[in-house]
Amino acid sequence: MAEDADYRRRGSRYRARRRAVALLFEAELRDADVVELAEERRRMGADSQEFHDVAPYTMEIVTGVAERLDRIDAMISDHLREWTLERLPAVDRAVLRAGAWELLYGAEDLGAATVIDQAVLLTADLSAEKSVAYVNAVLDRVAGLAEHIRAAERAVSSLDASPEPDAVDVSETTPDRGGSDPVG
Repeated sequence: MAEDADYRRRGSRYRARRRAVALLFEAELRDADVVELAEERRRMGADSQEFHDVAPYTMEIVTGVAERLDRIDAMISDHLREWTLERLPAVDRAVLRAGAWELLYGAEDLGAATVIDQAVLLTADLSAEKSVAYVNAVLDRVAGLAEHIRAAERAVSSLDASPEPDAVDVSETTPDRGGSDPVG
């Protein structure tokens, strides 16, 4: 299946995702910082015609995954069945991390079905055929929670952004009734 796929004929977002997955995979294998690796590749692409530049969307994905790696890994782990994240092939981890980041933190105009479909295509191109089913299932479960997580984060950020109400000194606002008791 992967031999038949011509990823160059797919859109620029697919190619950016594919490059992000490759960088995530390489960084994990080399135990390197993925953002530094992507920046290095970006410089190499600018300095030489032999290397491809790193697309802005690729940088957005790898930076986003790096910034929220622990949270993304926890979300993926919560939705794996009978496997741990560490037992998955490294390329599958990279696809899941990129896909989960897009679902949870990427642009809201990206449809979940598109993100999942692209992740499944990447998995079919880069990994074992049996990986396709669980990548699809895990990302589908993450997508089911993504809207709730985005709403919660918006609510928290709006609370953080709203100014504190001025403290009111109650003693000054209570009228002095000249010692008379209103009840008695």
